[in-house]
Amino acid sequence: MFSYRPPKSSCWGHAIRPSDPLKAKQKVNAFFETYFERLDPEWDTTRQLTLTLSWRASALPSIESPEDLQHKVLFIVTGNRIIFLGFWIPISCTESASYEFLRKFSADAPFKMSAKHFRVGLPVGQDLGTLRKPDAEITARLQSVLV
Repeated sequence: MFSYRPPKSSCWGHAIRPSDPLKAKQKVNAFFETYFERLDPEWDTTRQLTLTLSWRASALPSIESPEDLQHKVLFIVTGNRIIFLGFWIPISCTESASYEFLRKFSADAPFKMSAKHFRVGLPVGQDLGTLRKPDAEITARLQSVLV
Protein backbone atom coordinates (compact mmCIF):
# COMPACT_ATOMS: atom_id res chain seq x y z
CA MET A 1 0.00 0.00 0.00
CA PHE A 2 1.19 3.52 -0.76
CA SER A 3 0.93 6.70 1.25
CA TYR A 4 1.39 10.11 -0.33
CA ARG A 5 2.29 12.90 2.05
CA PRO A 6 3.49 16.32 0.91
CA PRO A 7 6.44 17.91 2.70
CA LYS A 8 5.85 20.04 5.79
CA SER A 9 6.91 23.07 3.77
CA SER A 10 3.69 22.62 1.73
CA CYS A 11 1.43 23.38 4.70
CA TRP A 12 -0.39 25.94 2.54
CA GLY A 13 -1.07 23.27 -0.02
CA HIS A 14 -0.28 22.78 -3.64
CA ALA A 15 -1.02 25.20 -6.41
CA ILE A 16 -3.91 23.92 -8.49
CA ARG A 17 -2.95 23.12 -12.08
CA PRO A 18 -3.88 24.75 -14.43
CA SER A 19 -3.85 28.28 -13.05
CA ASP A 20 -6.84 29.40 -15.15
CA PRO A 21 -9.76 29.31 -12.63
CA LEU A 22 -12.33 27.90 -15.06
CA LYS A 23 -10.05 25.13 -16.33
CA ALA A 24 -8.88 24.43 -12.76
CA LYS A 25 -12.49 24.01 -11.60
CA GLN A 26 -13.13 21.50 -14.38
CA LYS A 27 -9.94 19.57 -13.61
CA VAL A 28 -10.57 19.46 -9.82
CA ASN A 29 -14.17 18.31 -10.28
CA ALA A 30 -13.18 15.66 -12.86
CA PHE A 31 -10.41 14.40 -10.56
CA PHE A 32 -12.74 14.03 -7.57
CA GLU A 33 -15.48 12.45 -9.71
CA THR A 34 -13.06 9.91 -11.23
CA TYR A 35 -11.21 8.76 -8.11
CA PHE A 36 -13.49 9.43 -5.15
CA GLU A 37 -17.10 9.03 -4.12
CA ARG A 38 -19.50 11.50 -5.72
CA LEU A 39 -18.61 15.11 -5.05
CA ASP A 40 -21.53 16.97 -3.57
CA PRO A 41 -21.54 19.93 -3.54
CA GLU A 42 -19.33 20.71 -6.52
CA TRP A 43 -16.31 22.87 -5.84
CA ASP A 44 -16.64 26.52 -6.80
CA THR A 45 -13.57 28.73 -7.35
CA THR A 46 -15.16 31.57 -5.36
CA ARG A 47 -15.24 29.75 -2.01
CA GLN A 48 -13.33 27.30 0.14
CA LEU A 49 -14.60 23.76 0.39
CA THR A 50 -13.54 21.04 2.81
CA LEU A 51 -14.15 17.51 1.58
CA THR A 52 -13.73 14.16 3.25
CA LEU A 53 -13.91 11.55 0.50
CA SER A 54 -13.52 7.78 0.15
CA TRP A 55 -11.85 6.05 -2.76
CA ARG A 56 -14.06 4.94 -5.64
CA ALA A 57 -13.53 1.15 -5.87
CA SER A 58 -14.04 1.16 -9.63
CA ALA A 59 -11.12 3.60 -10.09
CA LEU A 60 -8.54 1.37 -8.40
CA PRO A 61 -6.85 -1.54 -10.24
CA SER A 62 -7.21 -3.82 -7.22
CA ILE A 63 -7.34 -2.98 -3.57
CA GLU A 64 -5.43 -4.49 -0.69
CA SER A 65 -8.67 -5.24 1.15
CA PRO A 66 -12.22 -3.79 1.13
CA GLU A 67 -11.59 -2.14 4.51
CA ASP A 68 -8.89 -0.01 2.91
CA LEU A 69 -11.55 1.96 1.06
CA GLN A 70 -12.82 3.17 4.42
CA HIS A 71 -9.79 5.44 4.80
CA LYS A 72 -11.08 8.93 4.15
CA VAL A 73 -9.11 11.63 2.40
CA LEU A 74 -9.47 15.21 3.63
CA PHE A 75 -9.06 17.92 0.99
CA ILE A 76 -9.39 21.65 1.45
CA VAL A 77 -9.87 23.47 -1.82
CA THR A 78 -9.56 27.23 -2.13
CA GLY A 79 -9.54 29.46 -5.18
CA ASN A 80 -6.07 28.42 -6.31
CA ARG A 81 -4.78 25.91 -3.72
CA ILE A 82 -5.54 22.33 -2.74
CA ILE A 83 -4.51 21.29 0.75
CA PHE A 84 -4.21 17.79 2.20
CA LEU A 85 -2.05 16.26 4.89
CA GLY A 86 -1.62 12.95 3.13
CA PHE A 87 -3.62 9.97 2.02
CA TRP A 88 -3.42 6.22 1.55
CA ILE A 89 -3.62 4.75 -1.92
CA PRO A 90 -4.90 1.20 -1.29
CA ILE A 91 -3.03 -0.59 -4.09
CA SER A 92 -0.19 -3.07 -4.20
CA CYS A 93 3.40 -1.81 -4.30
CA THR A 94 4.45 -4.76 -6.47
CA GLU A 95 1.82 -5.09 -9.22
CA SER A 96 2.37 -3.41 -12.60
CA ALA A 97 -1.29 -2.32 -12.71
CA SER A 98 -0.67 -0.20 -9.61
CA TYR A 99 1.99 1.81 -11.39
CA GLU A 100 -0.19 2.31 -14.45
CA PHE A 101 -2.90 3.56 -12.07
CA LEU A 102 -0.41 5.99 -10.47
CA ARG A 103 0.62 7.23 -13.94
CA LYS A 104 -2.99 8.12 -14.75
CA PHE A 105 -3.74 9.39 -11.23
CA SER A 106 -0.77 11.79 -11.23
CA ALA A 107 -1.62 13.04 -14.74
CA ASP A 108 -5.23 13.68 -13.66
CA ALA A 109 -4.30 15.22 -10.29
CA PRO A 110 -4.83 18.98 -10.06
CA PHE A 111 -1.46 19.22 -8.26
CA LYS A 112 2.06 18.07 -9.05
CA MET A 113 3.08 14.77 -7.43
CA SER A 114 6.65 13.71 -6.64
CA ALA A 115 8.10 10.24 -6.04
CA LYS A 116 10.01 11.53 -3.00
CA HIS A 117 6.73 12.11 -1.12
CA PHE A 118 5.60 8.48 -1.32
CA ARG A 119 5.89 6.00 1.53
CA VAL A 120 4.97 2.34 1.58
CA GLY A 121 3.41 0.35 4.37
CA LEU A 122 0.43 -1.53 5.60
CA PRO A 123 -2.27 0.10 7.70
CA VAL A 124 -2.89 -1.30 11.14
CA GLY A 125 -6.59 -1.11 12.01
CA GLN A 126 -7.70 2.49 11.53
CA ASP A 127 -4.19 3.87 12.18
CA LEU A 128 -1.86 4.73 9.34
CA GLY A 129 0.48 1.92 10.40
CA THR A 130 4.21 1.84 9.90
CA LEU A 131 5.46 3.77 6.91
CA ARG A 132 8.88 3.47 5.34
CA LYS A 133 10.66 5.02 2.41
CA PRO A 134 10.28 2.96 -0.75
CA ASP A 135 13.28 0.85 -1.71
CA ALA A 136 15.34 1.72 -4.80
CA GLU A 137 13.23 -0.45 -7.13
CA ILE A 138 9.90 1.07 -6.05
CA THR A 139 11.37 4.58 -6.17
CA ALA A 140 12.61 4.02 -9.73
CA ARG A 141 9.20 2.70 -10.78
CA LEU A 142 7.48 5.71 -9.18
CA GLN A 143 9.81 8.17 -10.87
CA SER A 144 9.18 6.54 -14.25
CA VAL A 145 5.38 6.88 -14.01
CA LEU A 146 4.87 10.26 -12.34
CA VAL A 147 4.29 13.14 -14.73
